[in-house]
Amino acid sequence: MKLRRLRIEQFKRFREPLLIENFDDGLNLFAAPNEAGKSTVAEAIRAAFFERHRSSSVEHLRPWGDASAAPSVEVEFDIDGSRYRLHKTFLGRKRCALEIAGQSTLDGVAAEDHLAGLLGFKFPGKGESKPEHMGIPGLLWIRQGGSHELGDVVSHAADQLRTVLSESLGELTATSGDALLAEVETARNELLTASTGKPRGELADAQKKQAELAESLAQLDRDIDSYQNTVDRLAMLRRDHQRDAQERPWESLRQQHSVAEAKLQQAMGLASREAEALNQQRQIATQVSALRDQLSAFARDDEAVKARTQSLEQTEAALQRAQTELGVQQQRHQHAIADEAAAREHLARIRAGAQHAELRAKADAIEATLRTQTDALQRARQAREGMLALRTDADALHIAPADLKTLAGLTASLRDLDVRLEAIATALDIELQPGQTLRIGDDTLSGSARRTVLGPTLIDIAGVGRITVTPGAADLNSLKAQREHPASDLQILLARLGVAHVAAAEERARQATQRRHEADGHQKVLETLAPQGIDTLDAERAAGSARLDALRRQLEALPPISDEDAKLPALASVEATAAHAATALKCAEAAFNEARIAHAQASSAIASARQELSAAEATLNDPQRAQKQTTAQDALTDALARQATAEQALTSVQEALQNAQPELLKQDVERLDRSARQLEEAHSQRQQELIRLEAELHSKGALGLEEQRAERQQKHEASRRRSEELGKRAAALDHLLKLLRDKRAALARRLRAPLQQHLDRNLQILFPGAHIEIADDLSPGPITRNGQRGTETGDFDQLSLGTREQMGIIARLAYADLLQQAGKPTLLILDDALVNTDDDRLAGMKRVLYDAAQRHQLLIFTCHPAGWRDLGVVTRGLES
Repeated sequence: MKLRRLRIEQFKRFREPLLIENFDDGLNLFAAPNEAGKSTVAEAIRAAFFERHRSSSVEHLRPWGDASAAPSVEVEFDIDGSRYRLHKTFLGRKRCALEIAGQSTLDGVAAEDHLAGLLGFKFPGKGESKPEHMGIPGLLWIRQGGSHELGDVVSHAADQLRTVLSESLGELTATSGDALLAEVETARNELLTASTGKPRGELADAQKKQAELAESLAQLDRDIDSYQNTVDRLAMLRRDHQRDAQERPWESLRQQHSVAEAKLQQAMGLASREAEALNQQRQIATQVSALRDQLSAFARDDEAVKARTQSLEQTEAALQRAQTELGVQQQRHQHAIADEAAAREHLARIRAGAQHAELRAKADAIEATLRTQTDALQRARQAREGMLALRTDADALHIAPADLKTLAGLTASLRDLDVRLEAIATALDIELQPGQTLRIGDDTLSGSARRTVLGPTLIDIAGVGRITVTPGAADLNSLKAQREHPASDLQILLARLGVAHVAAAEERARQATQRRHEADGHQKVLETLAPQGIDTLDAERAAGSARLDALRRQLEALPPISDEDAKLPALASVEATAAHAATALKCAEAAFNEARIAHAQASSAIASARQELSAAEATLNDPQRAQKQTTAQDALTDALARQATAEQALTSVQEALQNAQPELLKQDVERLDRSARQLEEAHSQRQQELIRLEAELHSKGALGLEEQRAERQQKHEASRRRSEELGKRAAALDHLLKLLRDKRAALARRLRAPLQQHLDRNLQILFPGAHIEIADDLSPGPITRNGQRGTETGDFDQLSLGTREQMGIIARLAYADLLQQAGKPTLLILDDALVNTDDDRLAGMKRVLYDAAQRHQLLIFTCHPAGWRDLGVVTRGLES
């Protein structure tokens, strides 16, 4: 299919006719900026073929704001050497005419149906045509921004593509081969799930029944084994029970237990004797210790008399030293008292002089401060008066910014109107001879002058006559009328503000601003001199004056200072001397007190020492002391003998107790008692177990377990054979279905081979070595290509947007090659189809498109002409 001529009128943005002729058989490149109508041209071609001329759903084809427009499209094209001319008008004058080879003409629906069958598309039942109706042209005529969308458009054209590939593909889906495949699949799916191949239906039931019977059979085997084990256990228990009933082993253990208890009682008696021996030994040891302490006390009495005598001598010497130290410290204390009194008297005289000097200095400082405050108060009052005067002037000169803005606007408007009046008014240039005059209105002129005449004006020339000048410009009166209103407003505003013109008003506003700035300067001076205000400053000055008067009264109240007092040392030096004297007095008092305390302690110690010596001598001279010492010595000898006898008896008892081993005897008693009880309890429990097992065997023997197992074994064998039979059938059907599907897939691949060949041919130009599979629905499937890490494979939808654009165009060119090979009409339209393609890929796509143009006609619309300069064709615009 080759376009030859296209005419559009009253179609969207083309209100006037747009005619495009002389289409090239190969590449046709149209370049224009955005909103120039490129997509409108492509839409006009689609509307001419896809939309019914009587459709009322094409209002969007009218130009904006033109409800009476009747969009029309006229297309001339060749198919198989025959010239077709299609003329279609929508909405207002609905019409469709198709002229074929200049011989026959089809009108209306007949023409539209003929084109649909010829190009491979269909019309909707009603309403606007949609992508699913556009078939082959919808696949090859790419809308703006739709080149990367391939799946849906291929599915809409799948029927026509399958027809082109081979009639056999249609036969495969309609003949007994498909019926056989469906029958095998149905039979297989009755026994196996479609997706996972797991058993279902009768096969699943048979396998479940077989498993249940196998489990039941295994349970019977476990029950039979349990029955046999119970019989064996019953025989063993009977034998053990009869043996214990005859031997009664617990009775011999009871006898051993009695013998062990008797030995334990004997051992416990030895323990009591050991405790008594230990107690007696402790009592004797206490007596020995007390007697030794008594004898030691007698020995210490002699030593105490000697010690007390030495202590008395030492105490008398200490008293003599304390008396000497007390006299020395008493003399020092008296001298310190005298020195401290003199220092205090001297300090009082110095402090009186210092107080007088301090008060005098404070009075001088306050007098200086009062002088500074008085000066600041005077200057602050002057600053306040100046500030108030300036602010009064500023308020008097103030002009509101809005009035000033209005005044400037009126003046500018009048100035603009005056300029315009002067431009169109009559201008009089006057040059008079010396001494000559003339009158224009109320003005008398001489020499050189220039006047602008806006209305009828009378000129009097003395001795000559009158000249009336009437301007003739058409807009003069209108401009004068426009000028009157702002001129009146200006005069009223000037009168209200009291100024002659806008410059005077601006000057007055400037002066007001200057006055405010000066007032602000006075305000800052005032704030500096009196931060808290003039009244506060005045109050501070009055308070300072009162403090000065108080200080003067204090000075007058002080005693007069003599010249000798004025020459006294500095206060700090005298204070240090007084402090040193006071410290020395305190130290002397402390030392004197310590000396008195030491003397008193020494006197008390002599009295105590004499009393202790007297008591020790009285104890030593007691007439009964020697008798008591002899008695204590004899008692100690007797106690030591009894202590040795007690230790021998304790050792004998401890050896006998160690040989008896009471802890082991206690364990033997416990062990033998526990063993006898365990044997008796085991004998009783075995008897109960015999009764339970006999009852259990009686119950199981009545069930007939062997007969049940034989019957269950027959059912299990039958179930196993049925399950195996159905499993083999399912495996055979699954294998047969796989063979049929593989055969059908191989046939489908052979039928898709021509399309695969065309697709691979175009793909190698852009992606050398790449391969893309064709899916069952004839859309591109996974693509395999060489990547940065070697060979990589991915789905079409996983590619980037730009790559999908490129692959979408390559696939459409392959479909076009396939259709052309089958003798079907082809035309490709690319409306800004590669906007997301980088420069390197765009260069490769140009090679692809140039190669396709050798076989097909391509219409390429772009808004980037610079990127297509090397396409090998002349770029065309969309001029009418």
